[in-house]
This record gives sequence, C-alpha cells and structure tokens, in this order.
Amino acid sequence: MEKYKEQKWSGEKGKKFGHVGRVEDPYLPEEGQESAVCTQCHAMYQGKRWFFDEKLYDRLTSTNQVQEVVCPTYRKIKNHYPEGILTLSGEFLGQHRDEIVRLLEKEAERVSKRNVLDRIIQMGPDGDRLVMETTTEKLAQHLGRTIYKAYKGDLNFRWSEMNKFVRVYWSR
Repeated sequence: MEKYKEQKWSGEKGKKFGHVGRVEDPYLPEEGQESAVCTQCHAMYQGKRWFFDEKLYDRLTSTNQVQEVVCPTYRKIKNHYPEGILTLSGEFLGQHRDEIVRLLEKEAERVSKRNVLDRIIQMGPDGDRLVMETTTEKLAQHLGRTIYKAYKGDLNFRWSEMNKFVRVYWSR
C-alpha cells in the first residue's frame, strides 16, 4: 500500500488534486456590480465583497451614488436556502440545551460581524435533536467545531458532491 501518492494538477479550474470543483453561489452579485447597500441589514458591497460600515452607509444612502438591494444573506433567509445544516443530538444535549444554544448564538453573532454572509437561517428542535440551518457551509462547519472544542463528543461532516452544501453532525 502506498503511503503517499504523488498528485499533479491538470491545470483545469476545480481539478486540483481531485477537487470536485466550485459551484458558484447563485445569490452573489453579478459581475460588474460596483457598489450597493442592503436595505435590510445595512451591509455594503464594494470591491467584490460585503461588509458593515454604518458611517459609510449613512453617507451613501442620502445620495444616489449606490444601488439599494437586498443582500445575498437576506435573500437566502427569505427563500430558505441553507448551505449548511448542523444537527446536534445525544443525552448531553438534553441536559445542557440552553447553554449550548447560547454558545452557538454568541459564536454565530461574532462570526457574522466579521463576514456578512455567515448567518443562521433558523434553529429549532427536531424531536430530541437540535437542528440549525446556516447561509454558508463554512458557518455550519465552524459552529460544529466550536461545539466540539467546548464539549468534545463525536463530530462528522458530510459534503454534497455537486452542491455547495454540508451536513454537520455532533453528538455526545
């Protein structure tokens, strides 16, 4: 059995070392959009990225210099389009549910200040489990790792082959 197998990049986009390829997010702005503001959360779009800047928002919305839109995050929430699902289960969850929910909400809030696109769509019980849907696969992975670091247990990731989607399972 080979311990290490040499892999070479074919030069094709998305084919590096067996990577399935990136699926473009249908909610991100079209190429060429220069600047915009979200009417829902006051996020700004400039230089191909979304960010928060209340002073700039106040200054630009009083002029006609930017386009007013609804950001991709709020469109995903409205259309119920999760890219990540975190499922928590086990006896430990039943005993510490409130503590775990507070930890997840606090961490998601901290992450969303850094990246506008990372938000929780919804969180709620599903029988004896707790299920959380997120707007990005990265947030679901991050929250799963946060729970694991705090409480240990079993953590599993299942990525979709064709879509930009992940299911994260934690139990203890």
